Amino acid sequence: MSMKPYQIPKNKQTTEQTVKKSQFICSVRHCSHRDHADQFIREIQILHPSANHNCWAYIAGAPDDPSNWAMSDDGEPKGCAGKPMFNVLQHSGIGEICVVISRYFGGIKLGTGGMARAYSSTVQQALEKLNTITKYHYQTITLELPYSLLRPIENILTAQNAVITAATYEGAITLTVNLREDSEPETLNKLSHYYHQGLFIEKHK
Repeated sequence: MSMKPYQIPKNKQTTEQTVKKSQFICSVRHCSHRDHADQFIREIQILHPSANHNCWAYIAGAPDDPSNWAMSDDGEPKGCAGKPMFNVLQHSGIGEICVVISRYFGGIKLGTGGMARAYSSTVQQALEKLNTITKYHYQTITLELPYSLLRPIENILTAQNAVITAATYEGAITLTVNLREDSEPETLNKLSHYYHQGLFIEKHK
């Protein structure tokens, strides 16, 4: 599993479409782990108790972490709901996401191919309307430096989108810093130019 940045849902999203009189209601939510996703699924089941099916799929973590993937047809023919929904999620590259489609049967059978297309297209429409934000992974380090280096070190950290989470000012300055993992090598390389001037760096495990 990589630690690359990825998109996650910024807010909730609900999208509906009608296919041959069957109503498909897609509910989307940010779910950072499997427990969140399972809770969201239960909430939708309670919200739509009379739906014929509440099918779902989720990627409750990084998009490339299979341990957080799951899906369910909830009584629809095997492979006609959960899998098509999951395929749309997987190709979107979005992580920490759960989708539930509540289907109210309209009396006209869609066939297995028609059902798969209806479920996948409903998710696709929901994702097209979904607002996302980028999630970054961080590495925490501690910097110890003389007062004379404070300004240039702060300039490097600001330029690299690092975040100072704590600071103490005694005989020397000690900074606790969160580095974005995608820019960590470049940041450490820039900081290394100040080793000979008294900068000390410690990585947190």
